[in-house]
Amino acid sequence: MIKEWNRLASPVFLVSLVILLLNDLIFKTVFHNYITGKLSDFAGLLAFPFFWSVLFPKRVKEIHIAVVLFFIFWKSPYSEVFVNFFGLYRVIDFSDYIALVSVFISFQLFKKEIVIYKVQPIFIKFIFLLSCFSFMATTQGHEEVETFEDGFSSYLYLNNQTDKKIIAVIDFEFSENEITLFKEQQIKRLLDHYKKNISSEEGAERRLVYKPSDSLRIVQEVNDEWFIRQKYNSVHSILLDKEEEKYIALPLHLSDTLIGFPKSFKILFLDVNGNVLKSYNKKEFFKRRKSKNLNEFSRGQIFNLTFGKKKEPLHKSDCYGKWESDGKGDFNKIEINSNYFINDNNGEVYDCRYSNDSIFVYSLKKIHIGIIKKGTKDSLVISWNNERDLMYVRSKKPRVLAR
Repeated sequence: MIKEWNRLASPVFLVSLVILLLNDLIFKTVFHNYITGKLSDFAGLLAFPFFWSVLFPKRVKEIHIAVVLFFIFWKSPYSEVFVNFFGLYRVIDFSDYIALVSVFISFQLFKKEIVIYKVQPIFIKFIFLLSCFSFMATTQGHEEVETFEDGFSSYLYLNNQTDKKIIAVIDFEFSENEITLFKEQQIKRLLDHYKKNISSEEGAERRLVYKPSDSLRIVQEVNDEWFIRQKYNSVHSILLDKEEEKYIALPLHLSDTLIGFPKSFKILFLDVNGNVLKSYNKKEFFKRRKSKNLNEFSRGQIFNLTFGKKKEPLHKSDCYGKWESDGKGDFNKIEINSNYFINDNNGEVYDCRYSNDSIFVYSLKKIHIGIIKKGTKDSLVISWNNERDLMYVRSKKPRVLAR
C-alpha cells in the first residue's frame, strides 16, 4: 500500500496538481480568460483520476471511465439541479470536452511500469491533503453570483404571436478580444476614479489607509465580475409555446455603461424541426427599435422582440349573422347573434355566450364549444369541439335573429 501511495510523488501528477492550485487560487483571479478556464479542466482531469487510481489500484479502468462520464454530465444542462442543490458552480461550455484527453493521459501514465519514488511518508501525507484541498477548491460556489444577478438592469422580452411552438436561440457571447477590451476599460475607469477620490480634499482620510494592494483589489473585482458573467456569456435556446412570452435577463450590470452587446449578437427563431424562420443580427435588431434613445448601452430597459403578426382582438359583432360552410358537421349552417344560436340544419335554437375567442352553445344534450379562429364581416372560421376547422361564408338568405 505504501509503495502504491508513493506514486503520488509522480512528477506529472505533481505538476498537474500545482497547475490546478495556482490556476484556481491565483491565475483565475488575476487574468481570468479563456486559457485559465481551460487550464483547470486539463489539469484537474489528469490529477483527479490519477489520485483515485493510486488509492484504489485495482479499479483504475473503472475510475477513469467514471470520471469521463461524470465530466460529460457535469458540463451539461442536466446537472443544473445537482449543482444548485449542493451550492456548487460551473459553466456550461461544450468545448470543455476537449480536456477529456487528460483522462486518457492519466490512464496511460498509470499503466506504465510502477516507479518507486523514494520520498518521506510525511511528504506523501502532505501531497494527499494538498490533493483533497485542490479538488474541493475547484468546485466551490461563488457568493458573488446572487449579488451580480441582482444588478442586472436590462432584459430581453420575447413574444410569440403565432399559433405554433417556436424556438428562440439567443447568441449573447462576448469574444475573448471583447472581454479583454471591456475589462481593460473597466479597470482603467475604476482606477482613475479611485485615484481622483484619494487625491481630492475629501479623500484625505482615504490616503491615510491607502495600500498599494488596493489597485490589485480593483483588478480582482473586475475579474471576479467577468468570471460570474461567464455563466450568461453563452448561447441560449428557449422554447416559446404559441402566444407565449418570456423575459430573459441580459448579463449587463447597471454600471456597465461602457459595455455594449457582443458583436456576434444574434437571435434566431426556429420551428420545432430546427428550420430557421427568422434571424436578426445586432444591426437588424436595433433597427427595429422605435425609440432612438434605446441602444446597446442603455440600462434599466426592456428590449422587445415580437415574432409573428400580433393577433387582432375579436369583435363579436363581426360573427353575428347567417353563415354557411361546405364542410361536414352538425353546424355547417348556422345563425348567431349576441344571445342565441340557430342550427339551420334542423331549425333548433339554443342559448349561447362568448368568452374571448370562444363561443359556448347550450343544447339540451351537451355544451358545444367553438373556437373562433377568424371573424370578419364576410368570413368566419370556427373549430367545434376540437374537431377540424369549418370555414364559413356569409349566407345571402334572410336572417331570423335580430342583432
